[in-house]
Amino acid sequence: MNDLLAAKKKTLFDFCSTQEVGKNFSVTELLREARENNLSEWLNVNFYSPEAKKINDAVEKNLSDVELEIIICEIFGLNFDMLSGDDLDEISAFVAKRQEREIFSDGRDDWQSAAFVTDQRELIRALRDDAKVIYLIGGQYRIPLELNDKLYIGRENAVVELLVDGNIDLDARNIIFEDVQIFLPNPVTLKADQSKNLKILDGSKKILDGQPTLKEIFDIMRGRRAFESPENFARRAETVQGAAVGTVVLDDENYFYDEQKFRLAPQWNLDFVTVLRDFADKNFFVTLAPENAEKLYCNERMLQIFADLTAEGKSPKILRLYLETETLGRIFINVVAKRISSGVGGVLGYGLELIAAFKNEVTS
Repeated sequence: MNDLLAAKKKTLFDFCSTQEVGKNFSVTELLREARENNLSEWLNVNFYSPEAKKINDAVEKNLSDVELEIIICEIFGLNFDMLSGDDLDEISAFVAKRQEREIFSDGRDDWQSAAFVTDQRELIRALRDDAKVIYLIGGQYRIPLELNDKLYIGRENAVVELLVDGNIDLDARNIIFEDVQIFLPNPVTLKADQSKNLKILDGSKKILDGQPTLKEIFDIMRGRRAFESPENFARRAETVQGAAVGTVVLDDENYFYDEQKFRLAPQWNLDFVTVLRDFADKNFFVTLAPENAEKLYCNERMLQIFADLTAEGKSPKILRLYLETETLGRIFINVVAKRISSGVGGVLGYGLELIAAFKNEVTS
């Protein structure tokens, strides 16, 4: 009979210290006890009131298993060798993510209740959950201004696009932005006295200052008139310098350090599809030294693409593409066929000889 009693597994309440519990129970067992409210009860009975509150709060907030396991490991002094490989991997990933969030919060005390998002999908989920403080980690975001009482904090050079016309009073809506680049595609008067450290990127220019109107440009896009000479059409087409034909968002993952090039993924303005269709199978690069690439990325992540036109027969044609930046001035875009021989052992590449030829064309 005594042997049977000795063999019977002891319960949590057979022990009086966290050290004893840590030696006799696995993390998985303690997690189950916590979910069943036994663990907080044991902690209270044995005068571990602050620890009991931690477990209670975690259960009431319905924290994930990995979050609860971390708290249990800290309370009971469990070593890594008591965790399974899967548990250790999951906890390691969670701790790394938590540390990253603490770094991004930069000493603020709102980070534990804040939402941290890295793309538009995650932002929408956070807004549906009615998050009040949202950290925007890198990436590009469209912010719905109909949702009031929000604090958006940018990290890793997050860029925000505000799709509004006319005037917008962010202060009246209690919408606050901190440390973000704001791209305004339309002419807007922005009132944002509560916001801090904003970099406003003016994308409202359809053409550069002093150039033909949009009406004149679209008239040229229709091609040569029936009774117009080729020479006159060419002269008209070449008056168009600086038409805004698209936008691009710089992505640090698309910077090739060894070649000192940014690969671009343009978002084209469909009004200019007549002349842009020639670029459907092309790659786009700008050549920048690392220090200049970083400077541009930190100050102007979202940029307009401008074009100068020329004529070819009865149709207009793009002569050159470029970025007009406040940080580095004008930057020409290299346009390269996607799959052509680079002339090196017949290997398919980006065609460095075409890049050089394009550079010579736009700088001559």
